[in-house]
Amino acid sequence: MSSMNCLSKMNVIELVDLPDELILFIMKKVNPRMLLLCSMIGIGNNRLEALAFDICHSIDLTFDYPQAPHRSFRRRFFSHVMPRISYDIQSLRINLNHIQSIKTFVENNCNGTLPNLTHLKIMLGTNQVKTGIPYTIVTIGNVFENNLNLISKIRSISCPNLKQMTMTMYRNFNNYEPCIFLLQRLVNVEYLTLLLAVGVQGTTPNHFIDGFFLERNILPYMPRLRHFNYHIRSILKNASHITIDQIRQSFLKQQQPFDCVLDNFNNNYGQCQIYSLPFIGTRLDFVSNRFPLFDINKTFSNVTILLLFDDVKPFESIFFERVARALPQLRTLEIFNQLEQQEKTTAKKISIDFAHLAVLILYDIHIDYAQQFLCQIHLPSLIELAINKDILLTIIDENQQQARDNCSRVGTIRTSKPSYESIDIIENFFPLAYYVKHPNE
Repeated sequence: MSSMNCLSKMNVIELVDLPDELILFIMKKVNPRMLLLCSMIGIGNNRLEALAFDICHSIDLTFDYPQAPHRSFRRRFFSHVMPRISYDIQSLRINLNHIQSIKTFVENNCNGTLPNLTHLKIMLGTNQVKTGIPYTIVTIGNVFENNLNLISKIRSISCPNLKQMTMTMYRNFNNYEPCIFLLQRLVNVEYLTLLLAVGVQGTTPNHFIDGFFLERNILPYMPRLRHFNYHIRSILKNASHITIDQIRQSFLKQQQPFDCVLDNFNNNYGQCQIYSLPFIGTRLDFVSNRFPLFDINKTFSNVTILLLFDDVKPFESIFFERVARALPQLRTLEIFNQLEQQEKTTAKKISIDFAHLAVLILYDIHIDYAQQFLCQIHLPSLIELAINKDILLTIIDENQQQARDNCSRVGTIRTSKPSYESIDIIENFFPLAYYVKHPNE
Protein backbone atom coordinates (compact mmCIF):
# COMPACT_ATOMS: atom_id res chain seq x y z
CA MET A 1 0.00 0.00 0.00
CA SER A 2 2.83 2.37 0.89
CA SER A 3 4.47 1.74 -2.47
CA MET A 4 1.23 2.57 -4.28
CA ASN A 5 0.93 5.82 -2.35
CA CYS A 6 4.51 6.58 -3.32
CA LEU A 7 3.71 6.04 -6.99
CA SER A 8 0.58 8.17 -6.80
CA LYS A 9 2.60 11.08 -5.45
CA MET A 10 5.22 10.90 -8.20
CA ASN A 11 5.19 13.75 -10.71
CA VAL A 12 4.55 12.48 -14.24
CA ILE A 13 6.16 14.81 -16.79
CA GLU A 14 4.50 14.93 -20.19
CA LEU A 15 5.81 16.50 -23.39
CA VAL A 16 3.62 19.58 -22.99
CA ASP A 17 5.14 20.20 -19.54
CA LEU A 18 8.56 20.90 -21.05
CA PRO A 19 9.74 24.37 -22.10
CA ASP A 20 9.54 25.30 -25.79
CA GLU A 21 13.31 25.12 -26.28
CA LEU A 22 13.46 21.52 -25.07
CA ILE A 23 10.42 20.45 -27.10
CA LEU A 24 12.00 21.93 -30.23
CA PHE A 25 15.25 20.12 -29.44
CA ILE A 26 13.36 16.81 -29.18
CA MET A 27 11.41 17.50 -32.38
CA LYS A 28 14.57 18.12 -34.36
CA LYS A 29 15.87 14.71 -33.32
CA VAL A 30 12.82 12.85 -34.66
CA ASN A 31 13.45 11.23 -38.03
CA PRO A 32 11.71 10.98 -40.45
CA ARG A 33 10.18 14.42 -39.96
CA MET A 34 7.08 13.57 -41.95
CA LEU A 35 5.89 11.28 -39.15
CA LEU A 36 6.53 14.00 -36.57
CA LEU A 37 4.52 16.60 -38.47
CA CYS A 38 1.65 14.16 -38.92
CA SER A 39 1.68 13.59 -35.16
CA MET A 40 1.78 17.27 -34.21
CA ILE A 41 -0.27 19.17 -36.78
CA GLY A 42 -4.03 18.86 -36.56
CA ILE A 43 -4.15 17.06 -33.19
CA GLY A 44 -5.81 19.94 -31.36
CA ASN A 45 -2.83 21.17 -29.35
CA ASN A 46 -2.13 24.70 -30.58
CA ARG A 47 1.21 24.99 -28.76
CA LEU A 48 2.71 21.79 -30.19
CA GLU A 49 1.33 22.67 -33.60
CA ALA A 50 2.95 26.11 -33.50
CA LEU A 51 6.29 24.56 -32.55
CA ALA A 52 5.95 22.02 -35.38
CA PHE A 53 5.50 24.88 -37.84
CA ASP A 54 8.89 26.20 -36.70
CA ILE A 55 10.67 23.13 -38.14
CA CYS A 56 8.58 22.47 -41.27
CA HIS A 57 10.81 24.53 -43.56
CA SER A 58 12.87 21.40 -44.32
CA ILE A 59 11.09 18.19 -45.41
CA ASP A 60 12.71 14.84 -46.20
CA LEU A 61 10.47 12.27 -47.94
CA THR A 62 13.19 9.81 -48.93
CA PHE A 63 12.57 7.25 -46.23
CA ASP A 64 11.01 3.93 -47.14
CA TYR A 65 7.67 3.16 -45.46
CA PRO A 66 6.91 -0.53 -46.08
CA GLN A 67 4.43 -0.95 -43.26
CA ALA A 68 0.72 -0.13 -43.51
CA PRO A 69 0.67 2.44 -40.63
CA HIS A 70 3.41 4.40 -42.38
CA ARG A 71 1.48 4.40 -45.65
CA SER A 72 -1.50 5.90 -43.85
CA PHE A 73 0.80 8.58 -42.40
CA ARG A 74 1.93 9.43 -45.92
CA ARG A 75 -1.68 9.87 -47.08
CA ARG A 76 -2.41 12.04 -44.07
CA PHE A 77 0.71 14.10 -44.73
CA PHE A 78 -0.52 15.11 -48.19
CA SER A 79 -4.17 15.56 -47.16
CA HIS A 80 -3.83 17.34 -43.79
CA VAL A 81 -0.27 18.58 -43.29
CA MET A 82 1.00 19.75 -46.68
CA PRO A 83 -1.92 22.20 -47.24
CA ARG A 84 -0.89 24.00 -44.02
CA ILE A 85 2.87 24.07 -44.56
CA SER A 86 3.23 24.43 -48.35
CA TYR A 87 4.13 28.12 -48.11
CA ASP A 88 6.70 27.41 -45.38
CA ILE A 89 8.67 24.70 -47.20
CA GLN A 90 12.08 25.98 -48.25
CA SER A 91 13.99 22.69 -48.56
CA LEU A 92 12.60 19.46 -50.02
CA ARG A 93 14.27 16.07 -50.42
CA ILE A 94 12.35 13.54 -52.51
CA ASN A 95 12.60 10.34 -54.50
CA LEU A 96 11.46 10.12 -58.10
CA ASN A 97 8.38 8.16 -57.06
CA HIS A 98 7.19 11.15 -54.99
CA ILE A 99 7.01 13.45 -58.00
CA GLN A 100 3.49 12.49 -59.06
CA SER A 101 2.11 12.97 -55.51
CA ILE A 102 3.77 16.36 -55.20
CA LYS A 103 2.69 17.38 -58.70
CA THR A 104 -0.93 16.48 -57.91
CA PHE A 105 -0.80 18.36 -54.62
CA VAL A 106 0.66 21.60 -55.97
CA GLU A 107 -1.75 21.61 -58.91
CA ASN A 108 -4.71 21.28 -56.55
CA ASN A 109 -3.49 23.56 -53.77
CA CYS A 110 -0.66 25.91 -54.81
CA ASN A 111 -1.31 26.93 -58.41
CA GLY A 112 1.27 24.46 -59.62
CA THR A 113 4.27 25.53 -57.57
CA LEU A 114 5.78 25.61 -54.09
CA PRO A 115 6.38 29.36 -53.92
CA ASN A 116 9.14 29.53 -51.30
CA LEU A 117 11.07 26.39 -52.18
CA THR A 118 14.76 27.26 -52.53
CA HIS A 119 16.51 23.88 -52.00
CA LEU A 120 15.58 20.67 -53.80
CA LYS A 121 17.27 17.27 -53.70
CA ILE A 122 16.06 14.46 -55.99
CA MET A 123 17.18 10.90 -55.39
CA LEU A 124 16.60 7.71 -57.33
CA GLY A 125 15.58 5.05 -54.80
CA THR A 126 14.76 5.16 -51.11
CA ASN A 127 16.57 5.89 -47.89
CA GLN A 128 15.99 2.64 -46.03
CA VAL A 129 14.93 2.69 -42.39
CA LYS A 130 17.06 -0.38 -41.65
CA THR A 131 20.58 -1.00 -42.80
CA GLY A 132 20.98 -3.55 -45.53
CA ILE A 133 23.05 -4.61 -48.49
CA PRO A 134 22.65 -1.87 -51.11
CA TYR A 135 21.25 -2.25 -54.59
CA THR A 136 23.82 -3.61 -57.00
CA ILE A 137 24.25 -3.71 -60.76
CA VAL A 138 25.61 -7.04 -61.97
CA THR A 139 27.54 -5.66 -64.93
CA ILE A 140 28.30 -2.25 -66.26
CA GLY A 141 26.07 -3.13 -69.20
CA ASN A 142 22.82 -3.31 -67.23
CA VAL A 143 21.24 0.10 -67.69
CA PHE A 144 18.50 0.94 -65.22
CA GLU A 145 15.21 1.40 -67.08
CA ASN A 146 12.35 0.77 -64.66
CA ASN A 147 11.63 4.36 -63.72
CA LEU A 148 11.52 5.97 -67.15
CA ASN A 149 7.93 7.16 -66.67
CA LEU A 150 8.84 8.68 -63.32
CA ILE A 151 11.93 10.32 -64.75
CA SER A 152 9.85 11.95 -67.47
CA LYS A 153 7.68 13.53 -64.77
CA ILE A 154 10.65 15.62 -63.69
CA ARG A 155 9.51 17.97 -66.43
CA SER A 156 6.49 18.85 -64.27
CA ILE A 157 8.51 20.31 -61.39
CA SER A 158 8.05 24.06 -61.01
CA CYS A 159 10.48 25.81 -58.66
CA PRO A 160 10.87 29.43 -59.84
CA ASN A 161 12.71 30.55 -56.69
CA LEU A 162 15.03 27.58 -56.35
CA LYS A 163 18.54 28.60 -55.28
CA GLN A 164 20.12 25.23 -54.53
CA MET A 165 19.62 21.99 -56.45
CA THR A 166 21.05 18.52 -55.77
CA MET A 167 20.29 15.55 -58.01
CA THR A 168 21.60 12.13 -56.96
CA MET A 169 21.06 9.11 -59.23
CA TYR A 170 23.64 6.38 -58.73
CA ARG A 171 21.74 3.73 -60.67
CA ASN A 172 22.42 3.83 -64.39
CA PHE A 173 19.58 5.43 -66.32
CA ASN A 174 19.19 6.20 -70.01
CA ASN A 175 16.46 8.78 -70.27
CA TYR A 176 18.35 11.73 -68.83
CA GLU A 177 16.94 14.39 -71.17
CA PRO A 178 14.07 15.30 -68.78
CA CYS A 179 16.66 15.96 -66.08
CA ILE A 180 18.55 18.30 -68.42
CA PHE A 181 15.27 19.95 -69.38
CA LEU A 182 14.54 20.59 -65.69
CA LEU A 183 17.98 22.06 -65.08
CA GLN A 184 17.59 24.41 -68.03
CA ARG A 185 14.46 25.87 -66.41
CA LEU A 186 16.14 26.63 -63.07
CA VAL A 187 17.57 30.00 -64.05
CA ASN A 188 17.90 31.26 -60.46
CA VAL A 189 19.97 28.34 -59.14
CA GLU A 190 23.20 29.43 -57.48
CA TYR A 191 24.40 26.08 -56.04
CA LEU A 192 24.16 22.96 -58.18
CA THR A 193 25.25 19.41 -57.34
CA LEU A 194 24.93 16.54 -59.82
CA LEU A 195 25.84 12.99 -58.80
CA LEU A 196 24.71 10.91 -61.78
CA ALA A 197 25.24 7.62 -63.58
CA VAL A 198 24.03 8.06 -67.14
CA GLY A 199 23.65 5.58 -69.97
CA VAL A 200 24.00 7.62 -73.16
CA GLN A 201 23.45 4.78 -75.64
CA GLY A 202 21.12 5.85 -78.43
CA THR A 203 21.76 9.57 -78.13
CA THR A 204 22.90 11.59 -81.11
CA PRO A 205 25.80 12.08 -81.35
CA ASN A 206 26.90 9.03 -79.42
CA HIS A 207 29.53 10.32 -76.99
CA PHE A 208 30.46 10.51 -73.32
CA ILE A 209 29.31 13.41 -71.17
CA ASP A 210 32.24 15.82 -71.01
CA GLY A 211 33.08 19.48 -70.57
CA PHE A 212 31.56 20.40 -73.93
CA PHE A 213 28.26 18.82 -72.84
CA LEU A 214 28.21 20.89 -69.63
CA GLU A 215 29.08 24.08 -71.54
CA ARG A 216 26.36 23.48 -74.10
CA ASN A 217 23.47 22.05 -72.06
CA ILE A 218 23.72 23.31 -68.47
CA LEU A 219 25.97 26.29 -67.76
CA PRO A 220 24.45 28.77 -70.28
CA TYR A 221 21.00 28.27 -68.71
CA MET A 222 22.13 29.16 -65.18
CA PRO A 223 23.45 32.73 -65.30
CA ARG A 224 23.49 33.03 -61.49
CA LEU A 225 25.37 29.80 -60.86
CA ARG A 226 28.12 30.30 -58.27
CA HIS A 227 29.07 26.75 -57.23
CA PHE A 228 28.83 23.66 -59.43
CA ASN A 229 29.81 20.30 -57.92
CA TYR A 230 29.48 17.19 -60.02
CA HIS A 231 30.41 13.56 -60.43
CA ILE A 232 28.96 12.19 -63.66
CA ARG A 233 29.63 8.66 -64.83
CA SER A 234 28.50 8.09 -68.43
CA ILE A 235 28.33 4.62 -69.97
CA LEU A 236 28.47 3.63 -73.65
CA LYS A 237 28.31 0.32 -75.49
CA ASN A 238 30.80 -0.01 -78.34
CA ALA A 239 32.08 3.47 -77.65
CA SER A 240 34.10 5.11 -80.40
CA HIS A 241 37.79 5.54 -79.65
CA ILE A 242 38.54 8.62 -77.57
CA THR A 243 41.52 9.50 -75.42
CA ILE A 244 41.67 10.89 -71.91
CA ASP A 245 43.45 13.94 -73.33
CA GLN A 246 40.42 14.68 -75.52
CA ILE A 247 38.18 14.55 -72.46
CA ARG A 248 40.48 16.93 -70.61
CA GLN A 249 40.56 19.37 -73.54
CA SER A 250 36.77 19.66 -73.39
CA PHE A 251 37.16 21.42 -70.03
CA LEU A 252 39.62 24.10 -71.18
CA LYS A 253 37.03 26.89 -70.95
CA GLN A 254 36.19 26.02 -67.35
CA GLN A 255 38.29 27.42 -64.53
CA GLN A 256 36.99 25.02 -61.88
CA PRO A 257 39.42 22.22 -60.92
CA PHE A 258 38.33 18.79 -62.16
CA ASP A 259 39.59 15.35 -63.01
CA CYS A 260 38.41 12.47 -65.16
CA VAL A 261 39.06 8.81 -65.93
CA LEU A 262 38.30 6.72 -69.01
CA ASP A 263 37.70 2.95 -69.08
CA ASN A 264 37.18 0.50 -71.93
CA PHE A 265 36.17 -2.93 -70.67
CA ASN A 266 36.25 -6.34 -72.35
CA ASN A 267 32.45 -6.60 -72.20
CA ASN A 268 32.24 -3.96 -74.99
CA TYR A 269 31.20 -1.22 -72.59
CA GLY A 270 33.15 1.93 -71.87
CA GLN A 271 32.71 4.59 -69.26
CA CYS A 272 33.91 8.09 -68.57
CA GLN A 273 33.85 9.61 -65.08
CA ILE A 274 34.19 13.37 -64.70
CA TYR A 275 34.19 15.05 -61.30
CA SER A 276 34.81 18.47 -59.83
CA LEU A 277 37.44 19.06 -57.17
CA PRO A 278 37.38 18.95 -54.25
CA PHE A 279 35.40 15.72 -54.58
CA ILE A 280 32.16 16.03 -52.58
CA GLY A 281 30.60 12.57 -53.05
CA THR A 282 30.65 9.68 -50.59
CA ARG A 283 30.18 6.92 -53.16
CA LEU A 284 32.23 5.56 -56.07
CA ASP A 285 30.86 2.95 -58.49
CA PHE A 286 32.65 0.82 -61.09
CA VAL A 287 36.13 1.84 -60.05
CA SER A 288 38.78 -0.01 -62.06
CA ASN A 289 42.53 -0.36 -61.75
CA ARG A 290 42.81 2.76 -63.94
CA PHE A 291 40.90 5.01 -61.54
CA PRO A 292 43.14 7.60 -59.77
CA LEU A 293 41.93 6.49 -56.37
CA PHE A 294 45.23 7.11 -54.63
CA ASP A 295 46.90 10.51 -54.42
CA ILE A 296 48.72 12.62 -51.86
CA ASN A 297 45.73 14.95 -51.53
CA LYS A 298 43.47 12.11 -50.27
CA THR A 299 40.82 13.24 -52.75
CA PHE A 300 38.38 10.44 -51.92
CA SER A 301 38.93 10.15 -48.16
CA ASN A 302 35.22 10.78 -47.43
CA VAL A 303 34.00 7.88 -49.59
CA THR A 304 31.99 5.31 -47.62
CA ILE A 305 30.63 3.13 -50.47
CA LEU A 306 32.90 1.61 -53.12
CA LEU A 307 32.05 -0.71 -56.01
CA LEU A 308 35.09 -2.19 -57.78
CA PHE A 309 34.73 -3.52 -61.32
CA ASP A 310 37.36 -4.70 -63.76
CA ASP A 311 37.37 -7.39 -66.44
CA VAL A 312 40.70 -6.30 -67.91
CA LYS A 313 43.05 -6.69 -64.96
CA PRO A 314 42.73 -8.33 -61.51
CA PHE A 315 42.83 -6.32 -58.29
CA GLU A 316 46.06 -7.27 -56.54
CA SER A 317 46.91 -7.14 -52.84
CA ILE A 318 48.80 -3.86 -53.19
CA PHE A 319 45.61 -2.32 -54.58
CA PHE A 320 43.64 -3.24 -51.45
CA GLU A 321 46.45 -2.03 -49.20
CA ARG A 322 46.16 1.36 -50.87
CA VAL A 323 42.36 1.32 -50.70
CA ALA A 324 42.52 0.81 -46.93
CA ARG A 325 44.78 3.87 -46.62
CA ALA A 326 43.02 6.08 -49.17
CA LEU A 327 39.45 5.40 -47.94
CA PRO A 328 39.63 5.35 -44.13
CA GLN A 329 35.83 5.80 -43.79
CA LEU A 330 34.88 2.94 -46.13
CA ARG A 331 31.82 1.05 -44.85
CA THR A 332 30.51 -0.82 -47.90
CA LEU A 333 32.64 -2.64 -50.46
CA GLU A 334 31.45 -4.60 -53.48
CA ILE A 335 33.80 -6.39 -55.89
CA PHE A 336 33.11 -7.59 -59.43
CA ASN A 337 36.20 -9.32 -60.82
CA GLN A 338 36.51 -12.93 -61.95
CA LEU A 339 40.18 -12.67 -62.89
CA GLU A 340 42.69 -14.62 -60.82
CA GLN A 341 45.19 -12.53 -58.90
CA GLN A 342 48.69 -12.76 -60.36
CA GLU A 343 50.56 -11.69 -57.23
CA LYS A 344 49.66 -14.29 -54.64
CA THR A 345 50.11 -13.36 -50.99
CA THR A 346 50.00 -15.06 -47.65
CA ALA A 347 48.73 -13.76 -44.34
CA LYS A 348 52.33 -13.29 -43.18
CA LYS A 349 53.16 -10.98 -46.09
CA ILE A 350 50.32 -8.48 -45.72
CA SER A 351 48.77 -6.49 -42.93
CA ILE A 352 45.57 -4.79 -44.09
CA ASP A 353 42.92 -3.43 -41.76
CA PHE A 354 39.54 -2.12 -42.96
CA ALA A 355 38.55 -0.69 -39.60
CA HIS A 356 35.03 0.50 -40.50
CA LEU A 357 34.01 -1.90 -43.26
CA ALA A 358 30.56 -3.18 -42.30
CA VAL A 359 29.16 -4.59 -45.57
CA LEU A 360 31.12 -6.82 -47.96
CA ILE A 361 29.57 -8.06 -51.24
CA LEU A 362 31.41 -10.82 -53.12
CA TYR A 363 28.91 -12.33 -55.54
CA ASP A 364 30.72 -12.14 -58.90
CA ILE A 365 34.37 -12.78 -58.05
CA HIS A 366 37.33 -15.12 -58.32
CA ILE A 367 37.87 -17.05 -55.10
CA ASP A 368 41.15 -15.15 -54.55
CA TYR A 369 39.25 -12.09 -53.33
CA ALA A 370 37.17 -14.01 -50.79
CA GLN A 371 40.26 -15.76 -49.47
CA GLN A 372 42.10 -12.49 -49.15
CA PHE A 373 39.33 -10.53 -47.42
CA LEU A 374 38.02 -13.25 -45.15
CA CYS A 375 41.22 -15.16 -44.44
CA GLN A 376 43.95 -12.50 -44.52
CA ILE A 377 42.49 -9.01 -43.97
CA HIS A 378 41.33 -7.76 -40.56
CA LEU A 379 37.62 -6.80 -40.64
CA PRO A 380 36.67 -5.85 -37.07
CA SER A 381 33.40 -4.12 -38.04
CA LEU A 382 31.99 -6.62 -40.56
CA ILE A 383 28.28 -7.22 -39.88
CA GLU A 384 26.84 -8.09 -43.34
CA LEU A 385 28.21 -10.47 -45.95
CA ALA A 386 26.84 -11.36 -49.39
CA ILE A 387 28.91 -13.98 -51.16
CA ASN A 388 29.02 -16.59 -53.88
CA LYS A 389 27.66 -19.77 -52.30
CA ASP A 390 30.28 -22.19 -53.65
CA ILE A 391 33.13 -19.88 -52.67
CA LEU A 392 31.68 -19.49 -49.17
CA LEU A 393 31.56 -23.25 -48.66
CA THR A 394 35.20 -23.48 -49.77
CA ILE A 395 36.19 -20.80 -47.24
CA ILE A 396 34.28 -22.63 -44.50
CA ASP A 397 35.95 -25.93 -45.44
CA GLU A 398 39.41 -24.32 -45.15
CA ASN A 399 38.44 -23.32 -41.58
CA GLN A 400 41.12 -20.66 -41.12
CA GLN A 401 41.20 -18.79 -37.82
CA GLN A 402 41.23 -15.30 -39.40
CA ALA A 403 38.12 -16.19 -41.38
CA ARG A 404 36.40 -17.38 -38.21
CA ASP A 405 37.33 -14.15 -36.44
CA ASN A 406 36.04 -11.99 -39.29
CA CYS A 407 32.79 -13.95 -39.52
CA SER A 408 32.15 -14.15 -35.78
CA ARG A 409 30.43 -10.73 -35.70
CA VAL A 410 28.46 -11.02 -38.95
CA GLY A 411 24.76 -10.50 -38.29
CA THR A 412 23.39 -11.00 -41.83
CA ILE A 413 24.54 -13.51 -44.46
CA ARG A 414 23.29 -13.82 -48.05
CA THR A 415 24.40 -16.28 -50.73
CA SER A 416 24.24 -16.17 -54.53
CA LYS A 417 22.29 -19.44 -54.75
CA PRO A 418 19.93 -21.33 -52.43
CA SER A 419 21.84 -22.84 -49.52
CA TYR A 420 19.17 -24.78 -47.68
CA GLU A 421 21.16 -28.02 -47.89
CA SER A 422 24.16 -26.30 -46.27
CA ILE A 423 22.38 -24.08 -43.75
CA ASP A 424 23.73 -25.93 -40.72
CA ILE A 425 27.31 -25.59 -41.96
CA ILE A 426 26.85 -21.88 -42.64
CA GLU A 427 25.16 -21.13 -39.33
CA ASN A 428 27.91 -22.96 -37.44
CA PHE A 429 30.55 -20.76 -39.08
CA PHE A 430 28.52 -17.58 -38.46
CA PRO A 431 27.37 -17.95 -34.84
CA LEU A 432 25.52 -14.59 -34.72
CA ALA A 433 24.27 -14.40 -38.30
CA TYR A 434 20.74 -14.43 -39.63
CA TYR A 435 20.68 -16.28 -42.95
CA VAL A 436 18.54 -14.43 -45.48
CA LYS A 437 16.84 -16.94 -47.72
CA HIS A 438 17.63 -16.75 -51.41
CA PRO A 439 14.61 -15.67 -53.52
CA ASN A 440 14.52 -19.17 -55.06
CA GLU A 441 14.29 -20.91 -51.69
